Order: sequence, then structure tokens, then C-alpha cells
Amino acid sequence: MQIYFIRHGRTQFNLEHRFQGGRADSPLVASGIEGAKAAGKYLQTTQFAQVYSSPQKRAVDTAKHIVAANQWQPTVQLEPGLREFDFGDWDGKIEAEVHPQAYTQVIFNQPGEYQPELAGGGESYADFVARTTKTVHDLIASVGVDSPLPLLIVSHGLVTTMTVKTLMGVPVADLRAPFVVNGQTMKTVGHGIVDNDSLTVLETKDNQHFDLVTWNETSYLTE
Repeated sequence: MQIYFIRHGRTQFNLEHRFQGGRADSPLVASGIEGAKAAGKYLQTTQFAQVYSSPQKRAVDTAKHIVAANQWQPTVQLEPGLREFDFGDWDGKIEAEVHPQAYTQVIFNQPGEYQPELAGGGESYADFVARTTKTVHDLIASVGVDSPLPLLIVSHGLVTTMTVKTLMGVPVADLRAPFVVNGQTMKTVGHGIVDNDSLTVLETKDNQHFDLVTWNETSYLTE
């Protein structure tokens, strides 16, 4: 089966370069809404086995715009395991203003060395990807790996990026490193994550081994 991952649309916190994790939320801005609608139009003829969203409003709103355009009008089901990375007390704060500021380079560049207790608290990368990959495995199992219809997951930048990398065998220490597949370096933005409103697709035959079908597709955002 295939698993479609959509990152939520651009938000006010994205524009302000704030940490926007599992404890923080801000509304979609106009371009984020238009991007979500564009993703919905792109997927309007795709029938999904199930549609799941992170319970955070920016993801739910994105999912609603997507399914509104879908000819099968699927129901959006909320899945707590798809919440964004928990940055603790840093959530909602401007990246350039948190303390200790030097430690932001660790969270952005050295996931294997990141210790949340030295920052704002929250999750470690290992705990985060353990949560998100278990969630994806469970959702696939609930639908059935032999499903001819894909699964749609609407979530966040780190959820999409780090979950896909982990499912494809990337170790925690390399989660922020360039993502190279078959000799090609995959496109990312910001601190190495997928674009807002982008589509990434994985395929699996056994819920254990995963192949990348599509990475960070955004062509429909400029049509």
C-alpha cells in the first residue's frame, strides 16, 4: 500500500520563525489556505482508504481543505500520535530568542546529541520518531497492508520528514543530515524539512520495509 503524507499549510508562526511543536499552534495564513486547497485539487480524484490528521488545528484545517475538494468526501480522523515534536517551553518562542541560544544549533543540526533537558524540555528525537513511526505502523495495520487504496496522513514538517526518514532506515543521528536516495539529494527547506502543503509518498508491502515514491512534491502549488 501507499501512504500519502501532507504537511500543513504555512502559518503565522512559520512566518515569524517560531518553534511550533506539539504544544503550540497558530492559524494558517492566506497562502497556507491556498496551498491546502491546491493540494486538495491535486488529490481530488484520489480515493483514500482512510484520512488521518494530527489533532492540532493547523493540520486539521489543512486536512479539511483537502477533503473538501475530494470527490469521495472522506472523513478526517484525528490521531494524537501525529502531533508535532514537543519542544517543551520553547514552543511558541522565536527561534533566535530562546536560551541557551547556542543550543539551537544542536536541535537543528545534531539530533543524536540533543538533550531536551538542556533546552526547553519536551521530547528527544529518539522518543519522537518512536512515537510517530509506531503511529504510522498502527494506522497501516488498521487499514491493512494489502489495501489497494492509499492512506492519507496530514501532519507537520518534522512528523513527515523524520518519520519518513526513520521508516527508510535513517538513524537518529542523521535525521537532520541531507537525505540522499539512490544517489540523489532530496530537496528540503528551513532546517532540512519538507515544504508546507507538500506531498510525500511511501510504499510498503509488509509494513516493515518502505520505498520512497514521491518526496516533497510542490508542483501543484504554482499551477
